[in-house]
Amino acid sequence: MIVGNKDEILVRIGDAVKNERLRQNITQEVLAERSGVSLNAVKHLESGSGVTLGTFVLVCRILRKDSWIRSFVETNGEISPIEFVQRLKSRECRTRKRASRSTS
Repeated sequence: MIVGNKDEILVRIGDAVKNERLRQNITQEVLAERSGVSLNAVKHLESGSGVTLGTFVLVCRILRKDSWIRSFVETNGEISPIEFVQRLKSRECRTRKRASRSTS
């Protein structure tokens, strides 16, 4: 179980990103440029004030910390909720309507 409210968790994530960036001796500007996000996005991420999940993923990739997000995307044979809905929709399209019974 994750301990802490949303804001505390965002601060811990931001601290982890900042520590890893500093460990790799990368400036915020360079991280932003390499990941394709704005400098403000990196600053917001590191301060824990929140960013999009997409920004977090892009930054993790540049820091070579895919392991931070891997547990969310590896399915181990399970399907994602989006794939599940897509499969349901495709089944609906393939299902033929039954002929109605006519009473004579």
